[in-house]
Amino acid sequence: MENPDRLISSFDEVALSDFKMPIICIYQSPKDYQGMFVARLFDVNQPTHNILMRPTLEAVRSEIPERFSVVPKAQGEDDNIVETWI
Repeated sequence: MENPDRLISSFDEVALSDFKMPIICIYQSPKDYQGMFVARLFDVNQPTHNILMRPTLEAVRSEIPERFSVVPKAQGEDDNIVETWI
């Protein structure tokens, strides 16, 4: 099955104003992108196909739009989740 993810180079490529509540979740080395940090865009709790991928956490963080704030990781979240931005 083909991977439906849409690799973006910047969150500017996505009309975040169309989202009820855009959330960016950063994963470290998820099974489909081993060795990379992946930021997946969600709309409230629904994942979208938009992902941004970088080799380091700092590189991903530098792409997060300024209006977003990091929230602490919740207990029981996926082990691959590094942090979430709202």
